[in-house]
Amino acid sequence: MKAANDRRVRYTKMVLRESILDLLKNKSLNQISITELCKAADVNRNTFYKHYNTPYEIIREIEDEIYNALMDSTKDIDNVDGIILASCRTLERDKKMSVIIFSETDSSSLLSKVLSSFRNTDTTLQNNSDATMQHYLLNKVYLFAEQGTIALMKDWVLGGFKESAESIAEIISYLIQNINGSIDNFKSKGL
Repeated sequence: MKAANDRRVRYTKMVLRESILDLLKNKSLNQISITELCKAADVNRNTFYKHYNTPYEIIREIEDEIYNALMDSTKDIDNVDGIILASCRTLERDKKMSVIIFSETDSSSLLSKVLSSFRNTDTTLQNNSDATMQHYLLNKVYLFAEQGTIALMKDWVLGGFKESAESIAEIISYLIQNINGSIDNFKSKGL
């Protein structure tokens, strides 16, 4: 009996997800009522409330799954280029969800969590008077690269994935390499 219940729960959640994603094609999330969602999914309100309190919870669940997929796809990668490529491929694999995440929620927080988990600290900084300034500048450069990466990924996703994951990752990596070159330039000038 438990297997049948599990199957019903999975089915209910699946139809609610599909229905909310279909509704989001024409409306924003805050315009979708629970009644409308239940009607589209062909489930009653009590069934909806067994699993969720609001339609936002469905989107949060989807975000969590994408975050976990991004983390899984990058867990064994130790270089920025590989992380960017794996992230782009993950977003490309589930285009429908990626579009929803970028258009309906603050995707920058989702991707920031992923990208900042790989932020490297500069071990070459010494404990001297320039170290504080270098550390400050380095943090600004990381923030700039992180937010630029997110902006390019968002543009790519909402633009309909016109370039391949490999192409957009290559562009992002190229730009980040140039930013990293700027860090070396600043360091050589003693900034």
